[in-house]
Amino acid sequence: MDHTVEIIDRILKEKLGAQQVDIIDESYLHRGHKAAGGGGHYSVTVVSSRFENVNLIDQRRMVYSALDDQINGHPKLIHALQIKTLTPDQWEQPTA
Repeated sequence: MDHTVEIIDRILKEKLGAQQVDIIDESYLHRGHKAAGGGGHYSVTVVSSRFENVNLIDQRRMVYSALDDQINGHPKLIHALQIKTLTPDQWEQPTA
């Protein structure tokens, strides 16, 4: 797991009480793009009971707020973030 992925995972678990965080680094898809900025491109799925009774837009705002320093700070670790949020009831764990 790369350093930025570890940071994202830790923050979402600490700040949102996430039971599950899946992170895909999609930066390789954007290499060479002038507008890619200094950070990477990530897709995250976050499962948290804190999303219960919260609309989808506010759930995503919660994720953006938790990761604000990584998105807007210096150094900028995240340039683009694709977010999927789920409550534990919505999350279907893989079967063996």
